[in-house]
Amino acid sequence: MKKTLITIIICVLSFSATKAQNSQEKVDDMGRIAIVPYVANQVENIPLSAKNNLQSKMAQILTANGIAGSTNYNSRFIITPNVSVLSKDVVAGAPPKVALVLEVAFYVGDGVSGTKFGSTAINVKGVGRNENKAYLSAFKNIRSSNAEIKNLINKAKERILAYYNDGCDFIIKEAESLTKQNKFDEALFSLTSVPVVSKDCFNKAQDMVAVVYKQKINRDCDILLNMANNAWNSGQNFEAADKAGFYLNQIEPDSKCYSKVKSLANDIQKGVKKNTDREWNFIENQQKYNAEVEKNRLQTSKEIALAYANNQPETVYNIKGWW
Repeated sequence: MKKTLITIIICVLSFSATKAQNSQEKVDDMGRIAIVPYVANQVENIPLSAKNNLQSKMAQILTANGIAGSTNYNSRFIITPNVSVLSKDVVAGAPPKVALVLEVAFYVGDGVSGTKFGSTAINVKGVGRNENKAYLSAFKNIRSSNAEIKNLINKAKERILAYYNDGCDFIIKEAESLTKQNKFDEALFSLTSVPVVSKDCFNKAQDMVAVVYKQKINRDCDILLNMANNAWNSGQNFEAADKAGFYLNQIEPDSKCYSKVKSLANDIQKGVKKNTDREWNFIENQQKYNAEVEKNRLQTSKEIALAYANNQPETVYNIKGWW
């Protein structure tokens, strides 16, 4: 099962800092401070549809407090609720209705380290033809403009920014360690998660992205070139050339072994021409393809990072002791 945070709406917050070192211009979602809405299993006795509605409500809250957009993007920082039923009554009528008074507490923090940044609670009322409808009605009355909620999120932004500003060296060292283990995708994910608003750390992370990306494509080149060689040697005909081309087409011209790629491609071209009297124009197509890829290396790194996040197992956030 995909982890919950990948299937839910990820809310990415923009933060305008007052200090010049943390100033930012308009950036895409992956360049912003991110908080994900997360409804834990500990929130019991709420109908499933009501839980989903509450999750969406939290997304709306984040949107109202500065979101620039949404994407399938991971975040260690979460907003999570706990719901207590203060009263439950059946209102006579035709048909009778259920009336609920709920206390909805919101908590924001680092769901990986288990550090709570802050919390606030509001009371809401809801009435519906059944309990599920009553919950939905109550959650509808949660206002994104609530002053206490806005204050909670603003404080969380400050704490998240401090995490990147103060812990940047650790983030970079962790990425270096992952790279040495050939965990390039994970390293890119960590580095591209640094928001633009943390200007100094963002710049360091982007420099590191270039280093990691280069090492990744060099390793990929060696692996894919070997697979292409095996594919071509399996038949040395047009079908084998196409199989080899499938692997060669995934290799970037900037990779260290690309001269060997061109050499193999030339051998394949000659072999195909000799054995089948057909043309095989791999090099021309490869160069055109990579001319487009080269226009946005950072975007390619982000896509790698997102693919990594989307393929991770379910994450259980650490919120023990938050309520």
